[in-house]
Amino acid sequence: MHMRSSEFYENLPLRCCDTCGSAIEEMADCYSSTCTSCKGLTFYPLSPLTRSLADSSYNNE
Repeated sequence: MHMRSSEFYENLPLRCCDTCGSAIEEMADCYSSTCTSCKGLTFYPLSPLTRSLADSSYNNE
C-alpha cells in the first residue's frame, strides 16, 4: 500500500543542530545543519515550531 506524500513528510524526524542538538525549523530553501543561535544570528520564524524533540523518535546517538 502506498502512503500519501504528506504522510511521508510528516513522519520524517526533526532536523537538529549539529552543534547543540536543538530542533531546527524546516525551511524550503535552507540546507543548514547549524542553528541560528550557534551561528550567532537572530532568526524570526514565520511560523511557530509545532513539533518538539519529545514528540519524535529521533535519537542523537
